Amino acid sequence: MRQIWLVLLLTVAGSPSLAAQTTAATSAQTSTPPPPQSARQALIEMFLGKGDKDFEKHLPEAARQALIHKGETADNSVVLKISTIGREMVAQGEHIETFDVGPTLLITTQNEGHERIEVAVEHDSLLGEEDEIELSIHYYKDGQLQTLPVVPRLSFTFKQEKEIWRLNEVTAAAHVPLTDPDYLRELRKEQDEANETAARNRVSSIASAETNYAAGHPDRGYACSTATLFPQTPAEEGAPSYPAEAANEESNGYRLALSGCVGTPASKFRVTAVPTDPDAGLKTFCADESGILKFVTGGKSSSCFSLGEPVFKPAPAPVD
Repeated sequence: MRQIWLVLLLTVAGSPSLAAQTTAATSAQTSTPPPPQSARQALIEMFLGKGDKDFEKHLPEAARQALIHKGETADNSVVLKISTIGREMVAQGEHIETFDVGPTLLITTQNEGHERIEVAVEHDSLLGEEDEIELSIHYYKDGQLQTLPVVPRLSFTFKQEKEIWRLNEVTAAAHVPLTDPDYLRELRKEQDEANETAARNRVSSIASAETNYAAGHPDRGYACSTATLFPQTPAEEGAPSYPAEAANEESNGYRLALSGCVGTPASKFRVTAVPTDPDAGLKTFCADESGILKFVTGGKSSSCFSLGEPVFKPAPAPVD
């Protein structure tokens, strides 16, 4: 996901587009002056140009004077650092392709092609010496479009000054289509998966802490207080111990319960994470002194221990 925010920040990065290279080659052969640069080509050049001045060339004079001072480099200037990120991505082996025309401005792939980010042109409105380009970001994983919490949109306003397009304004917006059922369904799915992961990790963490606590306190055994298992500060000598009471917590759509620590020393415990909404279709997680983390979908905490499946299944035995 790191690349999404880099693309959102930069919008474009990479190497010169094929159309630009072809134009340059044709111009050299025929000595015909190349056509005037478009605002879209100027936007691409700001971040892919090989020249040190390609970025600031398209800034308004006021911005150049205020943001770029003599002697500053990418090491000590945020603005100049932004101008080099595109080239750094290419140097690191990122596959980036840009387009001077058409519905797509940029495509970049990572992770051996498993992830792809596309920057789409929503509209390109040329009116005299001004051009407004609106872009949106789309993220694909293994060929499937992924739902983002918000759909990033960027609007660039260029104004032509002495045949050079200069970037006068950048507007960033977060598009949240609350009437799109597919978007809402995918967003809910992602939230549910995040809540399940948090609950599973919490149960696993408590079960691991119980094992360590019992090993370190053989006279007490297991503890039914998360405050005992995860003290905020080291207990002072002679301070009273935490009561062995059931610890109930609610967070991320789950109710956590720690119980069953009876006897001296306590030889058993049970920890469960149950969805607060029983109709949400989320998994229930549980663990006990066996050390096995289990889950059951649509069931109760009691059925998790008797009918639950192991979250982490043992690896198959090697074949002789």
